[in-house]
Formats: sequence, C-alpha cells, structure tokens
Amino acid sequence: MAKAITQTTGSQQSAASWFLLVVSVACLTVLAISVPHLITAGGWFSGENAGEKFLYVALIAYLGASVLYGSSIAFRQAELSAGAVLLARGGLLLHSIAIGARWVSAGHAPLSSIYEMVLVFSWAVVALQTVADWKFKLPFLGAITLPIAALALILMQVLPGEIRPLVPALQSTWLQIHVTLAMLSYAGFTISFAVALLYLIKDGVSAGNFLSWCSALVVGVYGTVAITSIKGSMALTMAAFDPVSHEKVMLAPHKPLMVPLDMLGWPFAVALVLAAATLALNLAAKYSAKSGSLDKLVRWTFLASLGAQALALILLLVKVNGAPQYLAQYSQSFQVRLVDSPFLLAGIATALFASIAWRVLDWRYDSISSYLPSRDNLDDLIYKTVAISFPLLTFMIIAGAYWANRTWGTYWSWDPKEDWALITWLTYAGYLHMRLTRGWRGRRSAYFAIIGFGIVMFTFFGVTYLLPGLHSYA
Repeated sequence: MAKAITQTTGSQQSAASWFLLVVSVACLTVLAISVPHLITAGGWFSGENAGEKFLYVALIAYLGASVLYGSSIAFRQAELSAGAVLLARGGLLLHSIAIGARWVSAGHAPLSSIYEMVLVFSWAVVALQTVADWKFKLPFLGAITLPIAALALILMQVLPGEIRPLVPALQSTWLQIHVTLAMLSYAGFTISFAVALLYLIKDGVSAGNFLSWCSALVVGVYGTVAITSIKGSMALTMAAFDPVSHEKVMLAPHKPLMVPLDMLGWPFAVALVLAAATLALNLAAKYSAKSGSLDKLVRWTFLASLGAQALALILLLVKVNGAPQYLAQYSQSFQVRLVDSPFLLAGIATALFASIAWRVLDWRYDSISSYLPSRDNLDDLIYKTVAISFPLLTFMIIAGAYWANRTWGTYWSWDPKEDWALITWLTYAGYLHMRLTRGWRGRRSAYFAIIGFGIVMFTFFGVTYLLPGLHSYA
C-alpha cells in the first residue's frame, strides 16, 4: 500500500511539473507572438491608451495564474500553487502600473467611466485575493477570483477606453470617494461569492448539481442571444458603427441600425440546443432509476456544448474583425463592433468559463473537495467578507447621496443605479440580519452570497447599459 501511495504521489508530481512547464511555455509563446504589438509606440505610459500594454501582459499573467490555481487544487502540488502566486502577483504589479499610467495621462483618478471602473474593480479583486492568501492562507481562492479578473480585463477590450475630459458633475473629490468605496465593496462581495462556491463543493453538493446550474447559465445566455439577436435567416444581428462619427448608426432615438451577420446564428443555436439537452438529460438522470446509463450521454452532450460555445466565440471574433457587411437596401457597407454589444461578449465568455470550470471540477472533484479547508472555516470567511464589504457599500451610498445633493440638489432621485444600489444593500443587510438573529449558516449562507453577487454584477454592469439614467456616464 505504501509503495502504491508513493507511486501515485510521484506520478502527480511529474504531471504537475509538466503542467507547470506547459503553462510557462504557453505564456512565453503568447508574449513572443505579441512582441510586434508591444514594441509599437504608445500604450505604455502616455496617450489615449495609456497603460493598455501593461494590462495586456497582466491579462496573460492572470490567465496563466488561473490555470495554475485550478491545477494546483486538482493535483495538490505546492509548485503549481507557487507558480500561480508568482504570476498573479506579477500581473497585479503590472495592473497597478497600468492604473498609475492612466491616472497620470488623464490628469485625474481613473474612476469616471465604465472602462476605468472595470479597470479598478478587477485590480481590487486580485488585490483582495492576495490579502486573503497572505492573511488566511487561502490560495485556492485564486481558482475563481483570477478568472473573474481575467474576464473583466477581456471585457475591457471592447469597452470605450479613450480618455475624455471630466463632465462638470464628475469634477469633485466625492467622485473618488464614492467610486472607490463601490469598487472595493464589489470586490469584497466577489471574494464572498468565490468562497461560497468553494463551500458548496466542500459541503458535498454533487458535480451533477453544479452541471445543472452551469447548463442553466449557458441556456440563459444563449437563449437571450437567440431571442434578441438571431433572426429567421439564422443571422446574428449587431448594431452598425459609423467610423466617421465613431458612434452607432441610429435610425431613430433608441433604435440603432442592425447589421445581419449571415449564418453566424447557427453556432449559437447549436450551443443553445446542446446546453438545453445537457440540462434535460442531467435532470432526467438525477431522478431516473437508470441514472448510470444516462451519465455518459450527459457528459458527451456537455462536451459537445462546450465545443459549440468555443466555436461560436471564435466565429464571432473573426466576423466582427472581418470586412464590413454590405446592406443592399442602403447600398453601402457597415462595420460592427463588440463595444456596442458588451453583454454579448461578456455573456458567452462567462458561459464558456463556467463550462470549463465545471469540466475541471468533474474531473477532480474528490481531490478538490478534500483539499479545501473545513466547512466551518469557509462559512466564517463568507460572513467575514460580507461583514467587511457591507459597511463599504453603506458608506458608498451615503457618500453618493451627499454628492448628489451638492450636484443636483437632492439626496435621492430614484435613478436606476441608486435603486439597484439600494436593492444590493437590502440583500446583504438581510443576509447579516438572518445570520446574527436566526443563525443562518451553511448552504443558506452560501446561496445568499451567490445571489447577492449576481445582484452586484447587475447593479455594476446591467444597469449601466439596460437602465440608463443619471449614472449613464458610468
């Protein structure tokens, strides 16, 4: 028995060493390929894209760290964790330099646009994860937080990042106070979300249940795309862009000209059907007496869905970066940009990440679960992160109300962003109330943290694009 254990450990160490080598070579290869882009003028310390190239290298570091964090849990090897920490902290340093470069180039703190807020939010997520790793010895958090930071930096590539003069309403010190508190509280709630997911794994929530949630997420994303963007000819429609005015082409107020990308709807429809089939088969397997016979079919259907998602993303990027689309009825060609459809990229990237994460979880579920700390420790950490983040959220709302009164003459305007900030506050206030008065712990606590994070993300991103108001500049 001892010999068998030794051989297993040696095999894992060998696999971990090879994995570390592969990730290192991959990161270096991407950097080598990117040299022509990196050596061009601009994008480092000055200009409209100040700090952009530092962010690009930081993104590579975060992606590599994400892979190593996940594999360190799967293989339980310290060298993989050490490599992940090195890449994450190197990326954080580059990220910090990028923020500083943009600050100097703009002449004000980078807190005035959605691009800059995502820049600071992603930095805060990695910074808080680094603090948690140092103080609480929780390196496994990076398996969730680093991919979230990487997704945020990827989303930034399609957001308008030009530096603009501050409008009068934003020329206030209260802007820095209000937005800094918001980004720190949102990052703290992101940490609580990550811990909540890990708690559910430790608490024995089955891989099958996670698959149902993951498939439901994919169905929601691709179902929304199918309903809103795919037409009868199976063309994916996107807003037309005018390169002269650098704005969307509008047919009427709130009615942009939509350009059909022929045949691009098919991979999205296939991904939707396969994800729905995975969800249906998985639920059938869960409640069927012959679940074993369906498990293999469920996994193959899921893998097909994962492949369809990857294909849909690749074809979308190729089509958007290809030649302008000719519209016969207007006798001219129009360009399309992902910047005009940020939810499209954010949705499919999130669904793809969740699918890959589930595949890793299913592959090494027992190893991952046994590597995590006790349920009590994870439950306490959920509470601590919420208890620290909630006062920041509270002070953010108070600072915003005071600033609003100075700017607009009223403390509260029932603006959509204000309303959803209040909903977020009430959600976490409810969590803390139930925790302290009713002793809510365990899965209920974890589910509350996950739901709260979803509300936070809608308050941050969704309201900005779907419910514009006084905060539309954000």
